[in-house]
Amino acid sequence: MQNFVTEEDFELHWRLFDEMMNRFNLNANETAKAAGVSRVLLSRFRHGKADLGSTKLITLLLALPYEPRTWYISQLFGTSPDTSLRSVINQSSSAEQLEALRLIADALASQNRKNIDPVELAEAV
Repeated sequence: MQNFVTEEDFELHWRLFDEMMNRFNLNANETAKAAGVSRVLLSRFRHGKADLGSTKLITLLLALPYEPRTWYISQLFGTSPDTSLRSVINQSSSAEQLEALRLIADALASQNRKNIDPVELAEAV
């Protein structure tokens, strides 16, 4: 079976979780209890000794207050879940904005081609 998660991905995953717990002064016992996982398993995950699995990780994240959860996700994926498309475009370089416009233009052109009546298209040519 192919492994999609590298060792580096796993290391980032637990390092960020540990940093989040420390940064937001979260109590490990309370967090583990709220998520229904053992404190030992949470500790082993925070120190890179065990993987939680997706269900337990999601449960843990949902048990966290909004601010630390948002911080963790934004650090892990490189963008905040609250980020709007407008702010992403405004923060992009000119080259990235131009590429975005090209993608939008291509998508609209493709959509318009699908909506044009073949008879009207033949008459227009």
